[in-house]
Parts: sequence; C-alpha cells; structure tokens
Amino acid sequence: MDKYEKQQEKEKQLYDKKHAEDFDSTYSNDPISEVSIDYEAWTEFFSYYRYYIDEFAIDILGVDLFPFQRVILRAMGRGQFSVLIACRGIGKSWIVALFYICVSILYPNVKCGIASGNSQQARNVIIQKIKGELSKNETIAREINFPIRTGADDCYCEFKNGSEIRAITLAQDRGGDSARSWRFNYLLVDEARLVKDDIIETILIPMTKTKRQNALKWKQNEKGKVIFISSAYLKTSGLYKRFKYHFEQMVSGNQNYVAMCFPYQVGIQAGLFDSDDIEQERAKPTMTSDKFAYEYEGVFVGSSGESYYPYELTMPCRILEHCELEQPKKSDSIYLITHDVAVSTAKNSDNACTHVIKLKLRPNGTYTKSAVYIKVVNGLPLEKQRDYLRELIHLKFPNCKKLVIDERGAGNGLPRMFYESWEYTDPKTKVTVEYPPLIKDNDEEGFLLDNAIPMIRAINATNDFNTTYYPYMKSCFEDRTLQLLVASDEVDSLYKSGEITPEEYAQYIEHDTLQSELSNIKQEYSESGNLQYNRIVKTKKRDRATSLFYGLSVISEWELENRQNLYSNKNAGYDLLKQYTYL
Repeated sequence: MDKYEKQQEKEKQLYDKKHAEDFDSTYSNDPISEVSIDYEAWTEFFSYYRYYIDEFAIDILGVDLFPFQRVILRAMGRGQFSVLIACRGIGKSWIVALFYICVSILYPNVKCGIASGNSQQARNVIIQKIKGELSKNETIAREINFPIRTGADDCYCEFKNGSEIRAITLAQDRGGDSARSWRFNYLLVDEARLVKDDIIETILIPMTKTKRQNALKWKQNEKGKVIFISSAYLKTSGLYKRFKYHFEQMVSGNQNYVAMCFPYQVGIQAGLFDSDDIEQERAKPTMTSDKFAYEYEGVFVGSSGESYYPYELTMPCRILEHCELEQPKKSDSIYLITHDVAVSTAKNSDNACTHVIKLKLRPNGTYTKSAVYIKVVNGLPLEKQRDYLRELIHLKFPNCKKLVIDERGAGNGLPRMFYESWEYTDPKTKVTVEYPPLIKDNDEEGFLLDNAIPMIRAINATNDFNTTYYPYMKSCFEDRTLQLLVASDEVDSLYKSGEITPEEYAQYIEHDTLQSELSNIKQEYSESGNLQYNRIVKTKKRDRATSLFYGLSVISEWELENRQNLYSNKNAGYDLLKQYTYL
C-alpha cells in the first residue's frame, strides 16, 4: 500500500466515524482534523492531480470518462486559453462543469465564472449539469455548501473550501455592462459563437486579469484562465478567428494555448449516439447543409474565394430581429412581393420562391429594403401559386404596391391568371369579398378590364438584365440598405422556449439558406467574353437568391425615379421627403 492509499484509508475511517451521510457536517470536508498533516505528501498529491486533472476525476471523484473527455480535461487544466469546438449532443457543457468542479476542489478559494450569449445557457451549466447531475455524486456532494442557488440573478454553487462557480448575465442589450464588476480566476464562455467579440475582449477577458497566489509554490502567482466552448460557426465570426489563432499558437509550441475540435464521429465512437441519430438530425426541415456542417461536423462555414456575395459581405446585413408573417396592424410601410416560378415535381428540381420586402424611404430617395418573409414550395401548380400570392397581396400584406413575377419558362402563363377578379370568403365571418383583377403594368389591353390594378411586373431576366441588377444587389449589401433576418442560431433559445412559433423560426432558417445560396454565386466571363453570374457548386440551388434579385430590380427603378425627382424638382423633392422621411 503506497502513501496515497494509506492516506485515503485514514480519511475513510474518520469519515465513517463522523457520519458520512451528513454532507453538511462540519467534518464533511475536513476528514484529517484529528490526525497530523503530512504537508509534503499533500503537496505532492495536489501537484500531481492538478497536472493530471482527468485522473483526479477518475481516481478521487469516481467519474467514468471516455478517452476524448480525458483529453479535454487535461488540456484545459494546463492551457491558459482553451477553445473547445464540439458537435451538439457530445456533452461539452457537462465536461466543462466537471472541470470546474475538479478545479474548485483542488484549488481553495478559486472563483469560476460562466458567461454565455444567453443568460439561461450559462445558468443551465449549474442548474442541469452541476445541480441536476454531478452533485448526485457523493464525493462531489461532500465538498459543496448546499443549497445550490439557481435564481436568475444569483445562480452559483459554493464549495466548503471557499471556491465558487457562478453564472453571470451579460445583458447584451446594454453592452454587457452589468457584468463588468465581476472578477474570476477561471472564466468559461459557453456557446461562444453567440457572444460578441467586443464583449469578450473588453469585458470578459479582463475579468481574469487578477492573479492568485499559488499555495503549493511559494511566491508564485497563477494567471487566470479563459475557456471558450461552442459548436463551430461561420468563417466571418470572431469565434473562427479565435480558434484559428489558438490553433496556430498551439502548433507553434505555445503551451498557453489549446484548440480542440470533436465532430459527431467522436460521439458515435464513444456510444453517446449512433449514425441513425445523426441522419435524423440531418433530415430535419430546419437543418441546412451549412448548419449541419458547423453544428455536427465541426466545420467552420464560409464562402469560396470565387463568391460574388461572400459571407463577409452579407453577414453585416443580418440585423432584422423580427420576421413578418403578415403586415402589422396600422402599418404605413409599403411592401413589394417578388416570385420566382417553378412547377416541376422532379427530384432536385427548382423551387418556387416568394419574398416579401418591406420598404422605407430614405432622405436621398433610396429605400431601406427589409426582407421580412420568404416562402418556398416545390411542385405546386400555377393555380395554387396564384392563390397563395393573392392571399399574400390582399389578406396578409395589403400595402403591397407591386408583384414581381419571372415570366420565363413555367412562369409565362402566371401573370395572365390574375386577369380575373378573385372572391374570398372569410372562414370565421363567412363574409365574401371580391378583389379586382391584377394586370401587368405595361399591358394596354389589360387596362380595359374593369377596376383592374396594374400591379404585376413581369421579369424576363436576359443576360443584360443580370449584368445590371446582380451588381445592384451587391451594392445594397455594401451600403447595408438591404436587411435580412438574424441568423437562426440567435433565436434558437426563443424557439425552444416557445417565445416564437415554428412558422416564425422557419423564416430565420430560410434566411440562413438564402445567405448560403448567395455565397455560391460567382461572376465570370464566358468564352465569348460575356459577363455571367453562375453557381460555384452546380448542384446547389439559388431559388431564394433569384427571387430576391428580381424584386430588387424593380426597387432600383423606383429609387432612380425618386432621385430624379429630388434633383429636377425642388418642390417635388421637398414633398417627397416630407411625406416619407423616417430618420
């Protein structure tokens, strides 16, 4: 029996003597109070397990670990700055919670903080992982001062040696100011992809600048540690830049930096889930190919170098927090609806896609263009496409001023299908309303129809048309007058908590896909010297990008007319500004 085993046997005997079932006993974390202390042995004990923290979890706490979990624990224990990229469901929050518990026991009076882009996410590490799971371990429980606090403003776990694990609220709507006063020896940034870079650099990292004295090595100070855990994300994100920097530092031999990535294959190998589980996730309607890549494969997603609309261009425009399934009551905003036609039911055929774009006039005659709604259907007959477009125009977005339709190919007959009145019976009130015909805005014969409204703009996208308006769409992203919904990841918690409906959440997914489609478009010259806009990956659709592009072509015309009015007629310009200025 070696000295550690002898020491453990003494502790066990005394523990049994002092009533082991009483976790809150004054003796529960002081089993050596009645024996002389072998300082040299204890120094060696703590030094060893601080260096091999994974073995502490196994040997002392009795926790079973997979090999990849041991790698994570040991790496985080030694590095000052760690980035852990792991797929969903692999237990990254659990392993970090275990790490914090090990640290809190091995280092007296250590302060461990948890921050996240979502305050509930930070609290869940304590509520679900520490209180709900790990505190059920008797060895761990003996070290905790119960109860574990789980309040919205005071969520923390105290240890009998003075250590503490605390969740903090960033309050990002106030720039994280509410968290500035906290100081920690260890800081975990959970789901780091959702935390803004400026908050990380100006608020979170400075929290760890306070050094603590190393009790085992006299007059040596220990630096604070920062741990980032997340699934992967976009190459435009701060998380990607941080992971890349950590990786480069690590491979160059800098032992202060750790970068790790664990895709879903690691979870399958460990038996945490199987391949069927992964395929079910891949098949979900809310799962895009990009989202699967960064959430399950550990791949940071970004645009090809050929992209005409790279993520770096479009991401700053993803600022809209709310979609519109219908226009708000008493809204005075105008709307434009644009529709890319497709009818084929064949596998991998194009989709019919509709955008609703909300417009607000700016003082210079241009518009702020907010894409508030996207609808994608496959294999729907023209009659049914006409009917749901009618519903959008007359029932959901009655302030719509123009319907833009691609009349090439399958869309050739669709505009004419609006040349008759439409009767709609409200299912609740049973009241029937007759809506007038809608005609093309350049159809002289159509004007002869009674009460006809020249609302339809038929688009025939020639190569000249494309070379004019693809650059215009790019300019809208560049000056940020074209606005898209925020990434779906930013509203995941709202969806899971029921604060937004599945239909609303689907809109954010559609904008994820739109951004991906845009990134797949390249500008190139044909063999004959004509400028073209083609797909980088030929099998990837661009229905959403095309529909948006068609609508913007009409808005471009309106903006040109507005500017001409502003500069050619001072009075007209003044009236225009007075009527529409919102700044």
